Amino acid sequence: MSSELPYAADAESPLKPAELQVLQSQYEKEGEWVSLQTKFNYAWGLIKSNARPDQQKGVQLLSDIFRDSPERRRECLYYLALGNYKLGNYAEARRYNDRLLDHEPANLQAGSLKGLIDDKVAREGMIGVAIVSGLAIAAGVVGGMLFRGASRQR
Repeated sequence: MSSELPYAADAESPLKPAELQVLQSQYEKEGEWVSLQTKFNYAWGLIKSNARPDQQKGVQLLSDIFRDSPERRRECLYYLALGNYKLGNYAEARRYNDRLLDHEPANLQAGSLKGLIDDKVAREGMIGVAIVSGLAIAAGVVGGMLFRGASRQR
C-alpha cells in the first residue's frame, strides 16, 4: 500500500478467515431478527474481504441498512464507497465518498479513498484511450491494405 494514503488501509487489509467466520456465525445465529449492528459488522467484514462475492454481499447488506435506517446512513457511506471501489464500480464509489466528504470534509479515510478512486479512474481512463487508439491504428492499417488491394485489381 502506498505510504501517501495511510488512512484507507481498509482497502487492502482483509479480516482473517476465522474473524470473518465469527461475524458470519453471529449474523446467521440471529437469523430473521438480526440486529442492525450485527448486520453492519458482517457487511464490514465482507467488504474487507478479497473475495468478490463477499464484497458484493457486503455492499448489498450495507445498501439495505442505508436504505432502511436513515440514522445509520453516515456510517454506511465510507464502507459503501470502499466496497464499490473494490468491486471496480468507481462512479458509485465516488458518489458515496463525495457524499461523506460533503458532511465531513476533514475525514481522513474518505480523503485518502478519494485519492485511490481518482488514481484508479485516471489509470483505467488511460488504458481505455490506449485501447481505442490501438484499434483505430489497426483499422487504418487494414483499411489501407484493402484500399491498396482494390487499387491493384483495377
